[in-house]
Amino acid sequence: MEQSTRETTTNIRFNNFLGFIKSVVAFLAVTLSLFHVFFNATSSELITEQKNYKNIVKERDSINAYTIDLFKKNLITKDEYLAFADTHFELYKDKLKRKSKLKKELAISFSFRGRSSFHFWIFVFGLVTALFFFSCKSLHDDFSRGSTFKFHFVSLTGILVSGFWFIHLIFLTQKDFTQNKYVLILIIAASLFAAFTYFLIKYYTYKDQIIYRQLSFIERVKRIYYRDMVFKAMYAEESGKPHESGKLVDNCIDDFHQDLKKVMDNI
Repeated sequence: MEQSTRETTTNIRFNNFLGFIKSVVAFLAVTLSLFHVFFNATSSELITEQKNYKNIVKERDSINAYTIDLFKKNLITKDEYLAFADTHFELYKDKLKRKSKLKKELAISFSFRGRSSFHFWIFVFGLVTALFFFSCKSLHDDFSRGSTFKFHFVSLTGILVSGFWFIHLIFLTQKDFTQNKYVLILIIAASLFAAFTYFLIKYYTYKDQIIYRQLSFIERVKRIYYRDMVFKAMYAEESGKPHESGKLVDNCIDDFHQDLKKVMDNI
C-alpha cells in the first residue's frame, strides 16, 4: 500500500512537471515574436557609418553650393569652375563609393539568413510559430469535438501556410524570396509537412480520447457497478436472500458488459 502511494505521488509530480513544461513551450511559441526586442535591429558600426555617409553628402553639397555661388559672382572663371567641379566630383564619388561598400559589408556581417538581422528574423519566425501553434490547437479541438473535415480544413490551411514559412525562414535566404523557381518545391514540402502534422495530431488526439474513455469507464466501475454489486452481495450474505429493489444482478452485469463493449469498440 505504501509503495503504491509512493508511485502515485511520483506520477502526480511527473505529470505536474510535464504540464509545466508544456505550458512553458506553449508560452514561448505564442510570444516568440516579442523576443526581437532583446536584439539590436542593426549594428552600432553600421549606424555610425550611415551618419558618416550623410555627413559626406552634406559636405559635398555644401562645397558645390559654395563653388556655384563663387561662379555666379564672377569670382572664378568658367574653366576654373569646371575643373574644380570635375575634381570635386571624382573625389566625393570615390569617398561615397568606399562608404557604400563599407556599409554593405557591415550590413552583411550583421545579417541573419540573408535578412537584415536576427532581430527581424526572430520577429517573423515568432509570428509563424504563433500561427502554427494556434492552428495545431484548433485542429486538436476539432478532432476532440468530432468535427467534419470542412472544419479541419481551416486549421490545416494554417498549418500549411506556417509550414511554408518555416521552410523558407530556416532553409532559404532573403534572395530566394523573389525567385519563383522555389515556390513549387516549397508548396510540396509544406504540404507534406502539413499532412504529417495533421495525422500526428489526429493520432495523439484519438489516443488521448481512448485514455480518457478508459479512465471514465474505471470511474463508472468504481462509482456505479462495483458499488451496486457489493451492496447486493452484502445484502444477500446478511439476509440470505437477494435484494429485490432496484436493478437485478443480471441487469447490472448486462449494463457493465454493454458499457465495456462501447469502450472497447472505440479503441
